[in-house]
Amino acid sequence: MVDGKNEKATSTLEITLPAEVPDTTGETLTAELELGKMLFSAGAPGQRILDSITFLNEKLRGGQIHTLLGFEALVIMMVRAGERRIAMCEYPPPPGVNATAISTISQYLHTLPDGVAPARVTRELQSLKVAQTGFPSIAFAALTFFAVIFGYFNRADAWALVIIAIATAIALLARTFVAGKGFGFYIAVLSFTLVAACSATLLSRVIPTATLLVALIIPCVIVIPGFQLVNGGWEILRNHLHIGIPRLMIFFNVLAIIAVGLLIVLLAYSPSADGAGLEFPLGVHIVLATCLGALAALCMCVVMNAPVHVMLVCLLCGAIARFIRTVIVIASGDVVFGVFCGTFVISTIALLLSRHGKFPVVIPLVTASVQFVPGYYVIVCLEGMTEIIRDGTAISISVVTSTISSGLLSLFISAAIVIGTLLPLLVLGKNIRWY
Repeated sequence: MVDGKNEKATSTLEITLPAEVPDTTGETLTAELELGKMLFSAGAPGQRILDSITFLNEKLRGGQIHTLLGFEALVIMMVRAGERRIAMCEYPPPPGVNATAISTISQYLHTLPDGVAPARVTRELQSLKVAQTGFPSIAFAALTFFAVIFGYFNRADAWALVIIAIATAIALLARTFVAGKGFGFYIAVLSFTLVAACSATLLSRVIPTATLLVALIIPCVIVIPGFQLVNGGWEILRNHLHIGIPRLMIFFNVLAIIAVGLLIVLLAYSPSADGAGLEFPLGVHIVLATCLGALAALCMCVVMNAPVHVMLVCLLCGAIARFIRTVIVIASGDVVFGVFCGTFVISTIALLLSRHGKFPVVIPLVTASVQFVPGYYVIVCLEGMTEIIRDGTAISISVVTSTISSGLLSLFISAAIVIGTLLPLLVLGKNIRWY
């Protein structure tokens, strides 16, 4: 009887719990962090990441935000209705530029309605189907072909181009194997350098070439992360020091590792001075250089996973940049001025075309300008460093001055690439939001 009364009392007792209040601020921060993480992992420039986060915050009707974009982590502070919240996410350094990912994310942001739910944005960002960059067979072949083109631009003869192609392919296999074993990025770069240099040295025993030094060094130079140089330079000039300085440090770290690997081989094996590379009549040379500039940009499109609809613009920019550089060098001999003019013109063209084509301007700029990363002058500088180390105080002053001159020229060419590509963006695109 007592049990029956208790059961009746329990059945009539109702406990009302307060409704769960959604954490809108937390969900907004989560969506913005996810966006920043995806863009950084795709190799996007810092300004595009910041502008994209700001644009998304407006669509989500979030509060006032302050963003700290670092190279290892992204921190966002939001002030909303008198409440201050801070959120952070970490991410690994990007291995390269995934142009399709940047383009896909940009297209998605342009479709967002006002007042969209942040949880929905997070789900949709995570569900975006974006192919990852890597070394499938077609990208493998594209990078090898780019090395051959780069060798032609740096005065290799016909047999040296054969050595460059074979040595690059072998070194790419070695780097893929080392990376697959779990070794870090820099160990993979060092292994690539040693395998490429040693392979070229051995191949020169059976393949006659008058430009052995170029054949030995060019396969190593192509692993220089040109996109880190361009992006890092942009960040520094835009005062995004937290991300710009680390990007440039990666670029210089790779240069140092390549220099160490090459010096080991060059000190053990001293090739004679290089002869003349391939020579053609002036008109043929200009046409050939222009076509190869377009193909070099196409190779970078494949390596960077560029969308198909952007490749035509990349081809155009690569051809125009190489044509301008070639004509100026023939007319005046000033390589730095030629690189600056070429990159300045393609930056202007890419900026104007991107407004109509609705694609990120960074894609044609990086793919078309990577071909200008100094190669020949790095070769001359490394050759001089080898002679200085070998001969010591007995070295002639001409070798010392040539080494310093080549090193400074490489530095100025790198600066010309950065300033030439960024200047139109700062002047003509000063009111553009990059998202």
